[in-house]
Amino acid sequence: MSTPQKPLLLFCATPGDGHVLPVRAVAQTLISRGYEAIFTTNSESKASIEAIGATFVPLTGRADFNMANFHTLFPPPDRAPGAAYSLAHAMKWIFGSTIPYQHESVQEILRSIQQRQAPGRKVIIIQDYTFWGNLPILLGAKGIKPAGVINLGLTPLPLKGPGVPPFGMGLPYDPSPKGIVKNEAMYAGRDERFAELTDGLNGIFANFGVGPMKEHIFDLQVTISDRFLQMCIPSLEYPRPNPPPGLRFTGALPGGHRGVTKEKPSWWEDVAVNAEKKRIVFVTQGTATAQYEKLILPTLKGLAGCEDMLVVAALGREGAVLRSDFKVPKNSRVSDFIPYDELLPYVDVFVTNGGYGGFQHAVSHGTPLIVAGVAADKPEVAARVEWAGLGVNMRTESPTPKAVKEAVEKVLSEGRYKQRARELEEEMGKYDVFGIVEESIKELCAGSV
Repeated sequence: MSTPQKPLLLFCATPGDGHVLPVRAVAQTLISRGYEAIFTTNSESKASIEAIGATFVPLTGRADFNMANFHTLFPPPDRAPGAAYSLAHAMKWIFGSTIPYQHESVQEILRSIQQRQAPGRKVIIIQDYTFWGNLPILLGAKGIKPAGVINLGLTPLPLKGPGVPPFGMGLPYDPSPKGIVKNEAMYAGRDERFAELTDGLNGIFANFGVGPMKEHIFDLQVTISDRFLQMCIPSLEYPRPNPPPGLRFTGALPGGHRGVTKEKPSWWEDVAVNAEKKRIVFVTQGTATAQYEKLILPTLKGLAGCEDMLVVAALGREGAVLRSDFKVPKNSRVSDFIPYDELLPYVDVFVTNGGYGGFQHAVSHGTPLIVAGVAADKPEVAARVEWAGLGVNMRTESPTPKAVKEAVEKVLSEGRYKQRARELEEEMGKYDVFGIVEESIKELCAGSV
């Protein structure tokens, strides 16, 4: 009896490290397990994608953006970014306006597979869930349909639920009767604030002959795909008593799947050996934010006099430096970039602006967090860190040096944070993210909903 042919995998990712790198990690592992893969994202990622053995196809038009042309293609917010407005603006332009270009890019790939490369072969799409270019097909538009679509949840779960506040505002979970009523009222307000986005999306979908959406885009992203694989553990998400049938938790990517530095900083032994047994504090603002005065500088300043601490700052991008007039404190070490997996095993507390990847990596290493972020999904990360008992929610993206110091001292002095971090690390270790993804592929190929 011959072995059934594996499906062809088509990976789709919105440009940006937080989207591309996790999808790339999944693709790399599945390729090592014998799957053939095509990967579409921005042209800038070509070498990185081809290095894992995938066939690379660039996105077209304005979907092929990067940090260099980002501000040319997408207008900045026209007012100070509150949490909800910031999110709606980003979704409208980055995710919404690129739908036609993403859609055509994917359809052209599918046509090529159908006509020339592998006619009759099943194709499974695996994508970060903000890749909206396949929504028209999922809504019923004409075109080539894959055997299944798997969305990867790379942010806090945006799905509505009793006691769950509207996504994007970072409000606390409240399942009490009063809280449920309050949240329902806030959902009505949310729909009004996002009306421009909703109308715009429905207009785009109408051009494909489908729509309007029967639920808010936050929910549609989760419910419409064949599988929605939330890349965290249940204890880091608010309970949803009636989840959609395709929702699964996978745990986070295991260590070693975000690359390593070619050469460690000259001061690395200060961390790895730590002869004086200092408490190590790690601070970063991720890869997209270079305004270091928001979090990195307040952390370095606030902890400058703490001789029992070693503060490590990662600036998030190759070649980045702090401003020339800032004198780095004696107890601080600064580098342009340090992979989380290499540093976090030594870290006692992680100060972050709330990137989801960093959040999950901290949990994987049993590291408590202090989160200071208000843009995009970052307040939702902060709210979940607080709700899970994993750390402190600063409720601002620009804390004072004094506030950072107090938060660090609180986390280090109260053992409950480290204890909770260890519990969540243990739970995370029970999940096999790649095994769950592969199981979903096999189920969809077998016709299992």
